[in-house]
Amino acid sequence: MTMHMFRHQVLQVTRCGFARFARQEAGIAAVEFSLILPILVVLWIGGVEVTQALSVDRRMNNLASAIGDLVARSKVVTYDDVDDIFDIAPGALYPFGTGELSMRITAVSMDDDGDASVDWTRASGTPPTQLSLNTIIPETLRVPETQLIMSEVYNSYTPAVGYVISGSIDLEDRMFFVPRLVASVQLCDNDGENCEP
Repeated sequence: MTMHMFRHQVLQVTRCGFARFARQEAGIAAVEFSLILPILVVLWIGGVEVTQALSVDRRMNNLASAIGDLVARSKVVTYDDVDDIFDIAPGALYPFGTGELSMRITAVSMDDDGDASVDWTRASGTPPTQLSLNTIIPETLRVPETQLIMSEVYNSYTPAVGYVISGSIDLEDRMFFVPRLVASVQLCDNDGENCEP
């Protein structure tokens, strides 16, 4: 056998080997899965984190509605009554916990021109400084010579995993209610005296 024939046979075997290797499809699915898996995991974790944040936001909306509605259904509330109303927060936000939850209930009265002013306010936690009432209360709700009950809820949501949403998200909700049984709800001390407004 000459050197030329030997080289020819080696090339033939090598070409056949590469051709056979190129036709193999047994590992393609595993390679594709390993490439797409990180993307799927990130999408799944991100979906869980966003869904939980939306769930917390929805529960905060329900909490703001509940505390405002309970005050709006009263003729007179005491300091203890408002504290008891604030105590529904852990149940309303379960299973997410209260974290840095702050709540505030404010009775707002409108003058003859529909300008808003605070009759009384009670808070739990440390809510942010109240903005100008005329900017946060819609003009359609500023009916002259009426009172509104404004409930506010503030919380900071931190995802359990924190892989897609890093840090915390500040959530807030604000709702307005018209007193149902009286023209204006009064806030009194625990003896029922020294009422506001």
